[in-house]
Amino acid sequence: MTGSPAVCPSASVWDSPTECYSHPPVGSTKPVLYANHPPIEMSVEHIKQTIRDYCTSAQIAMEIGFDGVEIHAGNGYLPEQFLSSNVNKRVDSYGGTPEKRCQFVFELMDALAKTIGEQNLSIRLSPFGLFNQARGEQRVETWTYLCEGLKKDHPTLSYVSFIEPRFEQIFGVEEKDKFLQSWGLQGVTLDRFRDIFGDTPFFSAGGWDDTNSWGVVESGKYDALLYGRLFISNPDLVYRLGERLSLASYDRSRFYGPFEDNAFHYTDYPTAK
Repeated sequence: MTGSPAVCPSASVWDSPTECYSHPPVGSTKPVLYANHPPIEMSVEHIKQTIRDYCTSAQIAMEIGFDGVEIHAGNGYLPEQFLSSNVNKRVDSYGGTPEKRCQFVFELMDALAKTIGEQNLSIRLSPFGLFNQARGEQRVETWTYLCEGLKKDHPTLSYVSFIEPRFEQIFGVEEKDKFLQSWGLQGVTLDRFRDIFGDTPFFSAGGWDDTNSWGVVESGKYDALLYGRLFISNPDLVYRLGERLSLASYDRSRFYGPFEDNAFHYTDYPTAK
């Protein structure tokens, strides 16, 4: 969609023949079908180079003053593509079993820890997510093995960040529950992963708002709660939560640009006062 080929663990075609990229590419006026632009399968050398690219980016981030780097290994992005059995069809050391599908993330985190120090490194995971067509099976087996390996190899990560099982980018709670039920995971929680990581700070994202945030951190269930969409529409989010004020709704149609007026419903929301 940008003039360079999309990359993937396998050349897995987008499985919706009518779904288009959100905006016409530069120089075009028509939407582009994902299915018309299948990704290329990454060679082993391409995988190694990609890990080096991550490390270069992380090193630059630290040099210019960032406090740390969080690897986004959820939401169907590249690391989660390796973890997802419906996307990763490889039969080499990077695919074929839950253990092998974790290999890319292990190598990536090992390299990054050596580059910037694991105390400056964290990771975001969505073990039960569906976004970007993540429909892989063996969810519990794969992410349990992944988390056990991460905790063993990197016990001093800055923190780990998880998305709640029932929260989904597109689907509502009832729809998501149907997926979980079909996998035999009705009622699943993040408790298993919380136990694995032990004293590593454990953050939770997805569905937290001004009605359900109270007492969660205090109970010890999680070490922090994360807010994304509501952070956009509430520039004084911390103040509002602290004062028990209602939160302003966001405008989903303005999440992804570009727009002629990029500020509208993105950086122009008023404070409660």
